[in-house]
Amino acid sequence: MPGTSDAALPGTADAEGWRRLHPLSPLLRGGLVLLVIAGIIVANFRDRFVEVLFISGLLRDDDRVDIDVSGEGDFIDLVDYLVEEGLALLALGIAAAAILLIVFFSWIAWRFSTYRITSDAVEARRGVLFRSHRRAPLERIQGVNLQRSLLARALGLTKIDVLTAGQGGKVELSFLGHRDAKLVREQIIRRAAAKRGEPPIAAPAAVDFAGRAYGEASGRLAQRAQDFADADIAPEAAETHALVRVPVGRLTGSIALSWESVVTVLILVGIIVGGAVLEPALILGVIPMLIVMVGITFSQFNKGFNFVLSRGRDSVRTGSGLTATATESVPFGRIHAVEARQPLLWRPLGWWKMRITTAGHSVAQGGQNSTQNVVLPVGVEADVLRVFETLLPGLGDDERDLAELRDGLSGRAHAYLGAGPRAGWVLWWGRRRAGATIADAETQNATMRVRRGALTRSLTIMPIVRAQSVQLRRPLVHRMLGLASVQAHTVLGPVRIEMRGIELGAAQGLFDRLAAVVLRVQMADAPGAGEPGAGAGGPDAGAGAGAGAPDAAAPGEGSRDAGAAVPDAFRAEPSRAEPSRAEPTSAPRLDRGEAAP
Repeated sequence: MPGTSDAALPGTADAEGWRRLHPLSPLLRGGLVLLVIAGIIVANFRDRFVEVLFISGLLRDDDRVDIDVSGEGDFIDLVDYLVEEGLALLALGIAAAAILLIVFFSWIAWRFSTYRITSDAVEARRGVLFRSHRRAPLERIQGVNLQRSLLARALGLTKIDVLTAGQGGKVELSFLGHRDAKLVREQIIRRAAAKRGEPPIAAPAAVDFAGRAYGEASGRLAQRAQDFADADIAPEAAETHALVRVPVGRLTGSIALSWESVVTVLILVGIIVGGAVLEPALILGVIPMLIVMVGITFSQFNKGFNFVLSRGRDSVRTGSGLTATATESVPFGRIHAVEARQPLLWRPLGWWKMRITTAGHSVAQGGQNSTQNVVLPVGVEADVLRVFETLLPGLGDDERDLAELRDGLSGRAHAYLGAGPRAGWVLWWGRRRAGATIADAETQNATMRVRRGALTRSLTIMPIVRAQSVQLRRPLVHRMLGLASVQAHTVLGPVRIEMRGIELGAAQGLFDRLAAVVLRVQMADAPGAGEPGAGAGGPDAGAGAGAGAPDAAAPGEGSRDAGAAVPDAFRAEPSRAEPSRAEPTSAPRLDRGEAAP
């Protein structure tokens, strides 16, 4: 049933709470194609239309008018035939009737396109002959995005994408008025965050890129202009200074120094040199390369223009775009991993790029795509620290946390378990930087952190509570060198949490400690954990896991010596038993692979 604050939502709901979308929705969903076709016809045959409608009358015998209306082709012959037979008006009438039918069916489609927000889910229905009904449970909502193409911005319309935890699961509300869409988004996010009993919400005001609300619009035209330029920044972020912006100059420089641009320029130079030395015709290959390069560069600039990350009451919000704008809102607790990356050419400038893994994307979107789920196109170290603090609550709250983050980003990584002495055969120049650690292992805010890379440095952080399984594996080359790899699995996404090239004994110690921390944190976070004797609220927190929390941090008497460079917390304990098979089905999967020597 509809909630208590449904009265604040746009439109009038029926008895079951269903509301209609904006009347212009069919125009942007499909009717726009017909307008484009009509425009092409008018542009190509405008001279013939002028002759039929105007010149055939008063001006045909006027010597002062000289119009060339000659044409070729079957369609022109058809027009001539219709004019000679006096059927031109009939043809125009048929065309007008077809347009009216299209408008009528568009109106029918709009009447049958509805949505509603209940206390349990967001639902959308559409279709006349073939009905579709999509439902997104609130507890599975991973994000709420606003999409605005250039035409949609001009018309003051916005599409809402509600992302769920299922692969490819998405509920679209296309389209609503811009301010109505912002109001609906706030309602969805607050309900998904289980905010009950709050007063009715109001439509958020349009704001500029500094987060300041525009003044009261003097009319509909002024309101439309404000909606067109709306930066859609969370009001709370402007008040608490929780904003991260990307200047246009820095964005332009980052695109010019990216690996894509550098490789493209090298290819262009090679083609030009080859054409000058070998065959001049090779230079023609520059033209398609330039077209591709310009397209990629403009796409990156368009997506990153005026990028702003803000933290609201219930979610993290990112917005950007030059022509078409996109605003993504991710509720707190739905972020599974965060990664900061630094390409080689960005290193002298201290620039970083950040992306995240969240549930709710298709397999194609969730692959290792460098442009997927970007939450900071380019930023300095201070921006990176602020984004980590914004995305992962409890991280970066004090100077110690900030110092640990700086150490992981560009420091010597004192608390990290490094790669083995023979790891250079698998990690190459990245062996010196590679490392992994478990931070705050005794708290519910425990995280696994992995740093790696030589040409492109990276620091990956995953909240332990988001781990779905833990694996120790030994590919062929690793086995030959006495090495192993430890990986924590989460939902499919662009961020990978894996440390390769670890000495076998140290890898076993890291696996055991990580498994113990994962079981303790997730069992304490499970429903009913606050009851006596269960989870973090009872004296037996983590007991029965087979690798309990009390023994997770300290090595046993029989710990294998993994070398002086291995921190004590990561030394293996051969006497420790494997995690119990009697764990609940909600516990993460622990896979030791071929770890046994």
